[in-house]
Amino acid sequence: MRKTEPKLLTDLYNESLSKGKVIGSNNSDGIIRQGIDAEKLITIDHGALRFSPLVKAGWGREGIAYGPYIRANGLACAFVVLNGHNTSQSGDYAESIFRRLKQWAEGSHHQNPIQRFWGWLRSYKRESLRERIYRWILSSKKYVDIPTINENLAVGWFSQAIPSNPLAEGNGFIVHATGTENGELWARVANQPLRVLRGLQNIPIYYVVILREQGAAYYAASLPNAHGLAAYPNLRPLAIDPFNQDQTVYAAVYQSVLGQIGFSVDTRIYGAKVQQISELNNWYGTACVADSLKGNGLLDNSPAEIGGVWQVKTGSYERTANGVKAKGFDNWAILNSESEIGLIHVMILTSDDIAVEGIVWRIQNQQNYWRLLLSDRKCQVCLVEEGTEIEIATSLDLGLKTNSLNSVQILDDGETIGIYINGQLWLNQWFTDTRLQNATGVGIYTVQNDVEQYWQALEAHPRQIPFPAALDLGSPWQAQGQEIVVTEQFTGTEEVDLAKTTTTTGEKIWRKDIGRGIFSLTGNNAAKVQANPQNPNPGRTAYTIAWDNLDFADLQVDITPPGTQRKQREKGRGGLIFWQDRDNYIIINNWLDDCYGGAAICSFFFLNGFEDVYDAVWTNVGSRVYWGVKHTFRVVFDGINYTVFVNQEPVLYRALTDVYPKSKRLKINRVGIVANWDWGNDTGSVFENFVARK
Repeated sequence: MRKTEPKLLTDLYNESLSKGKVIGSNNSDGIIRQGIDAEKLITIDHGALRFSPLVKAGWGREGIAYGPYIRANGLACAFVVLNGHNTSQSGDYAESIFRRLKQWAEGSHHQNPIQRFWGWLRSYKRESLRERIYRWILSSKKYVDIPTINENLAVGWFSQAIPSNPLAEGNGFIVHATGTENGELWARVANQPLRVLRGLQNIPIYYVVILREQGAAYYAASLPNAHGLAAYPNLRPLAIDPFNQDQTVYAAVYQSVLGQIGFSVDTRIYGAKVQQISELNNWYGTACVADSLKGNGLLDNSPAEIGGVWQVKTGSYERTANGVKAKGFDNWAILNSESEIGLIHVMILTSDDIAVEGIVWRIQNQQNYWRLLLSDRKCQVCLVEEGTEIEIATSLDLGLKTNSLNSVQILDDGETIGIYINGQLWLNQWFTDTRLQNATGVGIYTVQNDVEQYWQALEAHPRQIPFPAALDLGSPWQAQGQEIVVTEQFTGTEEVDLAKTTTTTGEKIWRKDIGRGIFSLTGNNAAKVQANPQNPNPGRTAYTIAWDNLDFADLQVDITPPGTQRKQREKGRGGLIFWQDRDNYIIINNWLDDCYGGAAICSFFFLNGFEDVYDAVWTNVGSRVYWGVKHTFRVVFDGINYTVFVNQEPVLYRALTDVYPKSKRLKINRVGIVANWDWGNDTGSVFENFVARK
């Protein structure tokens, strides 16, 4: 097919479009928004595209696409996406519709039925009660035969504007639900998903896929300190696909399922771009070290395409038309990068017999390096430290394939290492090790020379790269307090109620605004929820102080959940509250319970006198929150947007308008600490070191 100059795209979703009006509309440059909206759920509001939960889950029913484009080196798409819930999945509800309706009517148990009814009449409603019941019925396996879906979001390049199954085509990212660890990010490599990152939190993510004449490179970014991702304005290289050859492609985002166990939450897309990146108009893209390894002559002292001159330390290598081939025994060649290497990819062309080949990286010198050895029968990772070989892991499967062009890559952020052979994660695990993390050398190793086996297309990318200006869609909302105005060390006599005490600094007086529970001083610089497994806290309880900055608060507190381990019947529900008045506040709390294998961070919205507990937004945080282990819990809120941090890692991000499009900015009149009702009550969380910034 003849290549044509691609149309450039920027779509910022600045207008407002109601349900069913987005697909087929034009952006500000006249480019048609393609895709599908089978249930007429897609809207644009508040500067972002909105995907709402499908009643009938499945691929090919909800998504937006742009194109067609013709594959070329450097043709890139970028999307900024806040997935509704990275562990969205279809599944069976544990309770009947009757019990679910009863729980919906009771809410968080701190209002009587009349209060609940009048609040509901004037509340922001995401959907009518009839629509909600209908969706509960049609999305539950208990009532309808629906497929099990654990992959919920697809972003990138696809061969069709409406792919029937994005997992089986194109060069795209896939988000896979893991349950307790929230989401797992996949990149499609070698016609299968390559597992890039586990524990993907519910925060905005930049997804960037840069095409090549064959295959693509995958990148991602998010907020500072986000698990496994670079902080915008940098990108982290995550995977290389050397195989895909689709010539006609569409840049697209598709959703198959949204929410979990009956909760509903929307996905927001803040922008989309398609650009031709001229500086990446080569086969190796953003690599700092790269060489096709083809040609003539000896490899030693020959220049790589980028990254310096090859040094053959032992043995000998020769360039050929098929790639580099070993000529001696115990062959080892290296390049010295100026950057710490984060992603290595190389191709190995094999014949009937397979020689033992290896990638060497984190090379400090000939006495200190990491090495991956590969054959058809055995794979091994070793660390060589001060000349001593230390075996990290060995397996007798997932080796090189005979008579094949094998793809091998190593993903290394300096702490966590993933090894992939033909798109599969070796040993189904990542390795955590910081030894030699700052060493920058990379190279190849071959044991013998009597096999027709060739190295091809070696490329090594830095751990982070600057964001290409042409793809920049701006930063997600970020804010932090600049000045500490209140601190609380919870000093005082043991068993004294926190209410009516004065903060350590700031001269604010604590007041109990919600509930019948008691937070008492411990006499050891802490406040404790007066509860235990036999006598849990009697419902939602909140202590607050007056706040003078109506438009912004940055709160932080150390929380130690009760108990020391699972099966002690202990429940953690500690958190923070931002209060306008008795009819308007939000609560963000941790959730720790025997009934589930992990922990969560949850946000609840009491607005206009009503709270729909099935509109709660949460993220599963695995072991970040654990019984008896102190964690620093922080929330930044400006009256409309909030970000939640656990030990300074962002884990949850949302705007009130993401949940309720008609909601108004809250005035922050009071702030404080809370033991929330969250499908159970707290049994004794401990609070320390409260800090409030403006």
